[in-house]
Amino acid sequence: MQITMRPMTAEEAWNFMLSNHSLYHKLLKRYRASYIDFIPQADEFKQMFDKETLNDKDIEHYKNIFVNKVYNVKKLQHLDNIFEDDVKPKFEQAVNQHLVPLLKAWNAIMPKKLEIQCSYGRGSNYWRKSDDVALMLFRMSRYPDDATKFLGIMFHEFVHMLIEKPIIQKYKVPKDLKERIVDLICYECIKRPVQPRYENSFANKYITPEAIKTDLPGAVEKMMADYILLQQKQNSAVRK
Repeated sequence: MQITMRPMTAEEAWNFMLSNHSLYHKLLKRYRASYIDFIPQADEFKQMFDKETLNDKDIEHYKNIFVNKVYNVKKLQHLDNIFEDDVKPKFEQAVNQHLVPLLKAWNAIMPKKLEIQCSYGRGSNYWRKSDDVALMLFRMSRYPDDATKFLGIMFHEFVHMLIEKPIIQKYKVPKDLKERIVDLICYECIKRPVQPRYENSFANKYITPEAIKTDLPGAVEKMMADYILLQQKQNSAVRK
């Protein structure tokens, strides 16, 4: 698999932040997400995300500040050396050792190319452009120079990308269960610490080490059947 990494341009980074403003207010804040995840360390963008809607004047105002006063490509390149010297070789080793043997059991396809882009904030995103090409976006301007954290986040997002289409979308897994499934896989493979807010999860009973290694799709299918049945029973009890 070919892996490349580059910083977003000012225009790309602005458009990504603007798209996350809408997504944050429509969806993400329901899951206790923080808008700090999507912005540079500047008070103007806290003000921007405090506004639920932005008019054209607002957008022009904040874009001008970002493009002309805040954007600094070096902020998005501060982990380049750590990535090349430490993270990338360890990631490739972990993928080959832990994930490649599971592709058949997961009905998953390994991409031939992984493109990594870097923007402002903290956290990460993933997309599957095609069977052959995957994209990750690291919001890394707030991250310290920590190779272990970088590797853990990268592996976590890569697992998300591998199972999104053949498992998560197929069985319509909601966000909280999806995060727990990936956390359990990452802990099983590389002992990455799990996210505490998802620890007490309905998924725990189903996503066992054995299920991960032999039949993750079957475990998720069973989990979602039971989850839907439980929701139906709870809704019926509320109506009564």
